[in-house]
Amino acid sequence: MIKKIQTVFQKLLGVDTNSVLMWICWMHFFWGMASSMIFSLLPVFIVGELGGSAKSFGFLEGAVVFLSFVAKLFAGFFMDIFKKKLPMLKTGTILTVLSKFFLACAPSVFFVFISKSLDRFAKGLRQAPSDTILAEISPKKGVAYSLRYMMNLSGFLIGSFVTSLIVYFIGQNFRLIFSFAVIPTLVAFYILNTKIKYSDEIDGPVRSKNIWQIKDIALLPKEYWKFLIVVTLLMFNRFSEGFITLKAKAMLPEYVGSFPLFMSMYEICAVLVAIPVGRLSDKFDKKLILLCGISFLVIADYYGIYADNLQTVIAIYIFAGIHMGATQGIIGSIIAKSANKNLIGTAFAIFYGVEGTVLLCSNSLAGMSFKFAEFIGLPVSSGPFLMGIVASLSAIVYIIVWRLKEIKGK
Repeated sequence: MIKKIQTVFQKLLGVDTNSVLMWICWMHFFWGMASSMIFSLLPVFIVGELGGSAKSFGFLEGAVVFLSFVAKLFAGFFMDIFKKKLPMLKTGTILTVLSKFFLACAPSVFFVFISKSLDRFAKGLRQAPSDTILAEISPKKGVAYSLRYMMNLSGFLIGSFVTSLIVYFIGQNFRLIFSFAVIPTLVAFYILNTKIKYSDEIDGPVRSKNIWQIKDIALLPKEYWKFLIVVTLLMFNRFSEGFITLKAKAMLPEYVGSFPLFMSMYEICAVLVAIPVGRLSDKFDKKLILLCGISFLVIADYYGIYADNLQTVIAIYIFAGIHMGATQGIIGSIIAKSANKNLIGTAFAIFYGVEGTVLLCSNSLAGMSFKFAEFIGLPVSSGPFLMGIVASLSAIVYIIVWRLKEIKGK
């Protein structure tokens, strides 16, 4: 089955089916699949079977996001200091397998916290080396990062479908389902050990022999720092998809049972858009492609503010999904292209740090924006989208000014 899919990829994208790029993307597919088999059921497992509270679940989610953020920072800098990627990637993959096993055996909320923390920490360790390897081996970075994102999201969709089938046939046997989630992580581990033919010393570009120092951050080019400003503005409009669900619930409480279907539409749109946009970004100006992608988020925000029926609520999910598919891969490819070759890990580490910090702030501001929306006479659930449209328009203006200066400079 995998070989047939790879053949399709080779025909459509010109990607060698046995390349390191393709196998790394398959690892992301199976990691996404394993995560989705746990994601939707974990809250019910904690509260329903283990007797935890909503408060304990909220604390758990906040803590594990922080750990993932710390791990990404550590991994990015570690790679540029020691010039090694595979050890970090293997460590993260092994910890991912162990975390799923521990979760299936967890006797209490405390052990769920330990296993979930281990899983997020492992994800942080995996992310930086896989991003950096893609940057080094991919001549067409737009396609590479878009394919990586598409495969991860496709795995998430397949995992959700498989989980639904398991629940349908055997009921809500959480521990058994979590045990099944170990299987995709073992497949990813097998791929890493048998298919990833990569050497830090041989296959990568020539690296500086000097020891990495904190002052090396200043060597990152102006192009990178300018793009980081764009990312910062954009991330203020990347608050949790849960706020879209809250908007849908406020407008259409009778459709609560269909919300998972709406979310699937969001993910499918992102999957369908990712590769075509990635290919375009390798042929045309990446900043202009990103500009178009952000415009779709502005449209989603518009519907988020004024949605009042089923069609307009669905439009939020569709345009937000198109935005994610059109921008997520490009962001990674621009970072990889703009950074110095011997500081790619550092560049991604700083990006992860900015992303984590801004997302934490944006979600907090999105929650507080409900009162502001009420104050100006809009539905309270419109607040996050009002904040988001300001952030996206600011990013668009900044990109336009940046591009005009480049044209003028020529």
